[in-house]
Amino acid sequence: MRTSDFNAFPAVVCTVFAALMVACTAGADDVSLSVSAETEHTFHRFIGTWTLKDDQFQQVWDGETVETLTIPNHITECEPLNTDRSILCQVDAGDFQGHIIWSFDADEGVLHHLSHFGTSRLGTGQGEMDSGGNLRNRIRFTDEPAGTYRVYTYTWVTADEYEMMSRQYNADGSATGNWYGGVFVRLVAD
Repeated sequence: MRTSDFNAFPAVVCTVFAALMVACTAGADDVSLSVSAETEHTFHRFIGTWTLKDDQFQQVWDGETVETLTIPNHITECEPLNTDRSILCQVDAGDFQGHIIWSFDADEGVLHHLSHFGTSRLGTGQGEMDSGGNLRNRIRFTDEPAGTYRVYTYTWVTADEYEMMSRQYNADGSATGNWYGGVFVRLVAD
């Protein structure tokens, strides 16, 4: 290798790492790397305080009757945990409180879910997150009929609004007709 080729090596390394959002400083004799402050948290879109749009939540528990509930002051507070791939969302819906923990395995592309609501609603499952931050999880709850599971989708409408929908399925994959969901909007601090 010619000396001039070797001197160009740090610049090539920096170009590659810049594409990976890693800060790079190149000198004639060395390359220095550090994680950029611009690296976004995996769940950056969810970080913040959320409430139900127009205080409205809908549900079906008998397979056919749609109930529209008004839940004033429903608050979900989502904060990153001590890694850039995990988040804790604490939910205060009046008499019904709980939390959700999501962790993302970037190597496998798998979203892990753990939640607990009320006194007995423990949920575990896995899912995926697309490039737009939309989530799809398959969750099993301890307080629902044996063999059933739910598919949750979190779909972004705007940067400050997402729709959450939960649909229940039998073990054979057939829909039970039971579902619940609502649209959540970000609360902006005054």
